[in-house]
Amino acid sequence: MEKERILGYVEMAGETLVAAGAAVWLPLREVAPYVFCVGVVLFAVGRFVQTPFYQKYSVLDPKELTMRRLYHQRVFGMVALILSAALMCMPVGFHFGIYVGASSWLLLFAIFVVIEVYTVFRISAQEKG
Repeated sequence: MEKERILGYVEMAGETLVAAGAAVWLPLREVAPYVFCVGVVLFAVGRFVQTPFYQKYSVLDPKELTMRRLYHQRVFGMVALILSAALMCMPVGFHFGIYVGASSWLLLFAIFVVIEVYTVFRISAQEKG
């Protein structure tokens, strides 16, 4: 149980750094990508090293299918966050035939935020009963 608590703290520290990096992006464009990327790494480590949902719930549990779907959505959100960090670090211009602007990362970050908020509330509601 101690490992889960430490990973929870790592995940919260990553979330804090991601929010800080996104918040200071406009005034501090030199520092913000580094803070954002460190936050993404901490958040991903804290999230993916924790006990997977399929070890927490039995296959015979009726809420297992819903939990599986919600955890898969969280993984999709994490991919969007990692791609937004990559776009934040890329220079402005054409890359692989696609124009990457200075604020292109915001779309993927917004997708991550919507998925994260939805899954956090749905998972907590499912776990309560």
